[in-house]
Amino acid sequence: MKKYRLVIIDDHYDILELLKYNLVNEGYEVKMFFNAVDALKYINTDNTDLLITDWMLPEMDGLELCRNLKMSVSTRDIPLVMLTGKNDEIDAVTALEVGAEDYITKPIRFKELLSRVKKILRRSITSEEMVRPGKEVKEHIECGVLKMNLVSYKVFLSDEPLELTIGEFKLLELLAKQPGKVFSRNQLIEKINGSQYFATERSIDVQVAGLRKKLGIYKDAVETVRSVGYRFRVPDPLNEE
Repeated sequence: MKKYRLVIIDDHYDILELLKYNLVNEGYEVKMFFNAVDALKYINTDNTDLLITDWMLPEMDGLELCRNLKMSVSTRDIPLVMLTGKNDEIDAVTALEVGAEDYITKPIRFKELLSRVKKILRRSITSEEMVRPGKEVKEHIECGVLKMNLVSYKVFLSDEPLELTIGEFKLLELLAKQPGKVFSRNQLIEKINGSQYFATERSIDVQVAGLRKKLGIYKDAVETVRSVGYRFRVPDPLNEE
């Protein structure tokens, strides 16, 4: 059985020790760091299956670390769990938009943390299974003038590149895979972030608003279904103005 390698980052020694104690008891191999700069150097040279980091850190905070990871092909698929004393909804949305896999507020409830870690790692196993040689994996989505590469995370609209956050990409991917299907806000939260992720329906509305802004003249491709949720309508090139 694979022994997962986890990296944990916090500038408080007691929190690091508690994290390590609970994770090691679950059978994980754990490497501790007091700052993100040293952790990033380690992650770039050693295999890491999952990263748990505090948001507020000296030198480089959790958001900047997440951005650095997502910019590199070798590290962008490493799931990151953000720990923070911040509990505003906008903070959760911000963490997800830069690419965090999950967001947990302090004080840490360790049973909840361990449950979320297990679920994230199970999803990683499923993803690895999907890309095994001999298995057909859908790597592209083409809907009218929209083209998405699910491997390189590149999006084109009328052949023009579209710069999306990780959260916006996941949202668009889910909707575009099944044009016309209506998703409730809760379904979108669960499918994008997992059933144990805490979020309000408003967080999806914020992500939809950001996505529509970037879609420009094609913003109506993401339709609101009153009192239900959202669905995707294939953007027609004839809609250009």
